Amino acid sequence: MVNFEICESTRQWCRYTEFYVEHRQRMIEGYLVKDALADVKNCMRHGRAAILTDESGEAIGIGSFVLGVESEKFADKNIAVLGNSFFVEKYRSNRTFVRGLQTLAEQIADMNGDVKEVRIPTASGNPYTNGLYRKIARQTGTMETRYGTFQIYSASYDEFASFCDRFH
Repeated sequence: MVNFEICESTRQWCRYTEFYVEHRQRMIEGYLVKDALADVKNCMRHGRAAILTDESGEAIGIGSFVLGVESEKFADKNIAVLGNSFFVEKYRSNRTFVRGLQTLAEQIADMNGDVKEVRIPTASGNPYTNGLYRKIARQTGTMETRYGTFQIYSASYDEFASFCDRFH
């Protein structure tokens, strides 16, 4: 059984950060440690993160979001942007993925019940994540980064939560 721990304590944030840094290049090829650490800092200040653990307490995945858009200094708290997520191979099932999305939807609503939009960025060259996110949201734009082009998917919070609720 997979457990979801919302990062609150220093220990949890350390575990989240260690897992993120260790697996960062599996999420985005060539991803620098300094960029992963900046993501963690932004998440701590403007969002929430979760560690997924197995029955023995071993970290097997992470997920996160921030309220606001980084390029706009996180000013609009009515937009939630999902962060980089990763599960070790054994736990890459639709069930774990959807349960992770459900947890993020609950945490977004808990942090700001007035969120109107959920954005999901993903690398253009990743057919797996693009296929998944097309089921949840509409592609609304692209963004150029030092790691290449990213697709931006967007859904209203209600659409996002409704998608997640279908699997409860």
